[in-house]
Amino acid sequence: MSDDTKKIELAEAGLKISADFLLAEFNALQSRAIAFKNSQSNRVNFLLIIVAAALAGVSQLANNLALQSYFHTIILATASGILLLGLFTLRQNVDDAGASIILFRRAGRIRLWFVEQNPQIAQYVAFEYGDDKPAMDVPFLSFRGGEAVILLINALSFCVMVGSILPLQKLAIVLVVLFISFIIAWVSQSYYIHKVLQIGEKRSADTIKFSFEQQREKYEGHL
Repeated sequence: MSDDTKKIELAEAGLKISADFLLAEFNALQSRAIAFKNSQSNRVNFLLIIVAAALAGVSQLANNLALQSYFHTIILATASGILLLGLFTLRQNVDDAGASIILFRRAGRIRLWFVEQNPQIAQYVAFEYGDDKPAMDVPFLSFRGGEAVILLINALSFCVMVGSILPLQKLAIVLVVLFISFIIAWVSQSYYIHKVLQIGEKRSADTIKFSFEQQREKYEGHL
């Protein structure tokens, strides 16, 4: 066996080892990303269960004549508890969303490695082969997925808190105040989500090595 043949065999063996290792890494990244998504869904479901239980409990207490004088306090305490839990859930889900995006970007690097080994597959790769996609902060994020449910629950809880301390003599004024309270709560949470993800985008900018647009131009620009 010639030296050239040995070198070719060693190169092929090294390439296979690299491919197997990167495939294992890719599967690990996908598994962790799925775990993050499941955690987000579980938190939202838990919050919904707590809200349903709280509503059922308050409706039962409303029929208790001995607690009528404390009913506003009970409502205020219940809404406050739900709001605190909702804000905690929102924070955890936003953090997990950012972490999931980082994992997807790492998976994009692995796709790029396979494209580099065989540029002909570039136009057939289903997802971006680069580490700057997907973007962390996207428009209308507050209206999509579990985050929208959390924002709605938190905004309504805030409105209940505001409504429980307002005098009910002038219903029109109360409705206007509640509407404004809902808008403020929703916009504030939406701003928080975008701000956190924008900060995460800035922090991860230094780790980006392979822009997808540049790589696509490199491997598909001539097609």
